Amino acid sequence: MWNDQGGFNQGGGGGFDNQGGFSSPGGFGTPQPDEKKGRSRAQNLVPVTVAQILNSSVDNDRFFSGSLEISQVTMIGLIRSVRETATRIDYELDDMTGPPLEVKQFVDNDENVPEEERVPTMRENTYVRVYGHVRSFSGKKNVVAFNISPVEDMNQLTCHILSTIYAHASTNLKQATGGNQMNNTAGTSNAGDQGGSSIYGLSALNNQIANIIRSCNSEMGASVADVSQQLKGVPEKAIREALEFLSGEGHIYSTIDDDHFKATDG
Repeated sequence: MWNDQGGFNQGGGGGFDNQGGFSSPGGFGTPQPDEKKGRSRAQNLVPVTVAQILNSSVDNDRFFSGSLEISQVTMIGLIRSVRETATRIDYELDDMTGPPLEVKQFVDNDENVPEEERVPTMRENTYVRVYGHVRSFSGKKNVVAFNISPVEDMNQLTCHILSTIYAHASTNLKQATGGNQMNNTAGTSNAGDQGGSSIYGLSALNNQIANIIRSCNSEMGASVADVSQQLKGVPEKAIREALEFLSGEGHIYSTIDDDHFKATDG
């Protein structure tokens, strides 16, 4: 799966090159100034590798792997070292695509904080999934994590690799087709107004959509098309407005692009 140069192996033509980027003719294109102008900061949670972060370009505190913005990311790797203080835990995360990446997690583990409320420290040589924001300090890139959890099933690693490749392919296809989306293949289980839990204060439609997204087992999340399929008769505009509201309220977050979502409590 990983090659000994630090990238994915390339038998079959896919994967990463030894700089940590995807090996495709030309790879990602550099974002053009007129494309970036006026764009709001991306809030997508993008699956990435360590090498993509270390090799990313920076524009106005926004980070790009080619044309893909990777400011808010998720990744999986092995903890190589741990440094702990009362207010911060520093990890070195290694996913074999490049040198280990520094991951900082700010905590409140003062001795006065009850044990059950303290943020647990991950151990060395443990595989973990990290969610966080890419940052740069004195020219050195790192990730400030808002959640770190142990990987309990190594199939998550395979899913993460596939999601990372999909994010790359989706971005390239959208560029090639002038912004049209890839046909969605992410499956969801039946939801809607049957079953599921209700969130107090939300409308019936918002609760239906939240339950559809929560019940989705895909690593990429549920797409707008998935939600529309299960809510036949509801205009797409109404669905998108509900998704924007749920995202703004913190019930869901976008994943590989602006059309795929996962529940924050899923």
